[in-house]
Amino acid sequence: MNKSAILCALLAGLGLSGCASKYADVPTPTRFEAAAQKKLQAAHHWQVIAGHVAEQLAADLSIGDKLAGRALYVPQPGGEQAFVEGFRELLITALVERGVPVATQPQGALSVDVRYAAYRFSPDRVVNQYRYGQLTSLAVGLWGLGAIGSAKVTHAVGVHVGTVLVGVGAWLDGLNWLEQEAGGKSREASGPVPQSEIVLTTSIADAGRIVVRKSHVYFVADADVALYWSRPAAGGTVLQVSGDCGGEVAKCAR
Repeated sequence: MNKSAILCALLAGLGLSGCASKYADVPTPTRFEAAAQKKLQAAHHWQVIAGHVAEQLAADLSIGDKLAGRALYVPQPGGEQAFVEGFRELLITALVERGVPVATQPQGALSVDVRYAAYRFSPDRVVNQYRYGQLTSLAVGLWGLGAIGSAKVTHAVGVHVGTVLVGVGAWLDGLNWLEQEAGGKSREASGPVPQSEIVLTTSIADAGRIVVRKSHVYFVADADVALYWSRPAAGGTVLQVSGDCGGEVAKCAR
């Protein structure tokens, strides 16, 4: 077999290597397109999402005058997770700030139903998202550092090496800025992919018919799962305080 035939065979093999069979026993698993999801890490974030939900509710209620002169009522049943109770309070404030009438009693008002669910996934989840250009940047950086390392240290060369070093540092800092700021990486939350996620649904019904409904999904920091999973214990909450309690927890409890 001549060289031309071998080359053609290699090219044909490479061309077919990326092709899949038309038939298979089971579907091939594929990934979703890359997406961003908010990670709640502070009470201020609760306020932000409450304002976002209130903005959506106000906009939808204004279409077709769904309130018809009535007010909204946000129940506060108590005994819920810290996040849910905090979200309800912040939602009331956000609705009032946006001019939506909110009643303190349920009579004659449309009730705002807040439904909440928390889910825990595998602790070993990873983003597994490749960023193009990193290997090229690393190669260029090592090339520049290699040139510095091979230089003979004389006064003139030292100045040159220092100039190159500063230039490489500035170049790397520029790349880091492009990746973090221009590339949007600074928006990414720190730490591993959270194990816990929550689904928050807010809806308003009128005479048994849902007129507004919004659902949102968020990550929650693994270190703060008690705020999203735990309900207050029956019989009150024990508060840890500093000072002289006489050595008895009962004297420091409410």
